[in-house]
Amino acid sequence: MAADSMVQLVSYLTAQQPYAIVGTPESEWVDFKSVPPQGPYDLSTDKGKFELAKDVAAFSNAGGGLLVCGFKAKKKQTELYEVAEKVTPFDKRLVDSTRYKDIIAEYVRPLLKVKFFWYDHPEDDPEVSGHYFVIEVPALPEADRWAVVTRGITDDGQLIKNSWTVPIRNGDTTAFLPQDEVYRLLNDGLRARRGATPAVSVPAADRAEARDALRADLAMEETPVLFFQSVPDHPHGLLPGMYAHGGLRDVLSNQDTLRDAHAFNWASLHTHPEPREGGLLLTMAARGGLLVDAYGAVTGAAAATPDMLGWAMEYYSSDGARRISVFVLTEITLEYFRLVDRHVLPLVDSTWTHRIVASNFAQAPARTLAPGEDPAFPLRGAPQPATSSNWNHSWKALGDPERDAYEALRHIYALFGLDVTTNPFTDGDRVNTAKLQEKWQ
Repeated sequence: MAADSMVQLVSYLTAQQPYAIVGTPESEWVDFKSVPPQGPYDLSTDKGKFELAKDVAAFSNAGGGLLVCGFKAKKKQTELYEVAEKVTPFDKRLVDSTRYKDIIAEYVRPLLKVKFFWYDHPEDDPEVSGHYFVIEVPALPEADRWAVVTRGITDDGQLIKNSWTVPIRNGDTTAFLPQDEVYRLLNDGLRARRGATPAVSVPAADRAEARDALRADLAMEETPVLFFQSVPDHPHGLLPGMYAHGGLRDVLSNQDTLRDAHAFNWASLHTHPEPREGGLLLTMAARGGLLVDAYGAVTGAAAATPDMLGWAMEYYSSDGARRISVFVLTEITLEYFRLVDRHVLPLVDSTWTHRIVASNFAQAPARTLAPGEDPAFPLRGAPQPATSSNWNHSWKALGDPERDAYEALRHIYALFGLDVTTNPFTDGDRVNTAKLQEKWQ
């Protein structure tokens, strides 16, 4: 087997299926690192520091990627690129993530929001044991190109101060931007500065028109709504098999939800997904709905009313405010990513952007949210009002439903001036499905 995208590779690691990654070639989006005794990068040496900074900058310049530590890669005579050929999980003590952050912050410009993740090797494997370390490098926006390493390096591995390099990913290797190209870019930048100021464009992943269309279909133009959106950064045409047997229409009609369609998910007992301009529309009466466009982009809408996000909370509101149920919010968020990460993202070979938009949450009567669980009586908890009626935030899709749900909740909680750790159904950097299930069992 092999992983053909970042989403699929992360999904294999999350499911503790590292052997499914064996056979994956290194490319513009992935590089495999075996682990010597000093760890993936020997940060006690100048060469190790430079290698880490170089690899991070190169992926950022190439549209983002993953540095996957714990696999041995090798190029065979019959293959063009190095291919992951062996799992080599290792002890977490070999990586000091704080040290990694510090090196990247010191040697790479501009500052990049690099993320670090650990994944476990299956405990029942008699051959090897340990963990995998993944460095997730975001794409640098075109307007901010290029990422620069603020040091050069000598042939004997010593850093050179007052020098810099521009690494670029070239297939399964890293090269450096030639001097002639650097000169041209500098001059192009100077000429652009002398010209007119370019107009600011809306990010491609922010599909406001899709939110407006879904809101109109649901007759929720004046209703506070929490939107979820997932958009491929590089769509490749019509989504394959949208209406085919076993395709996305069938998936939406027969959703694999944690509970039945009476619970807080995106299934419906009374309606079926309808064709809509090459895509699909699924409505759920007054609760919300889903819109999938012809290219795979998904928009979900959940009403912030007693019919959905405020379910059973109207008794605990004061001054006309509408309190949001922590349990309902968490379940509907997790169910969205269980559906989209598992069944839509794999259909398009691209990086994806997830987005949440809380619309009209601060309009009177304001939506409120409290830390902790839902109240057992009216005075329990300290509800906080929404601080904006146009809350709009995005992140690169991780492909792991529990982690993407956590990211969504982290942004939603910030709207109310709360930390996501006050949500009782989170655990570390993810939503804990088992904790949710304990609630209704």
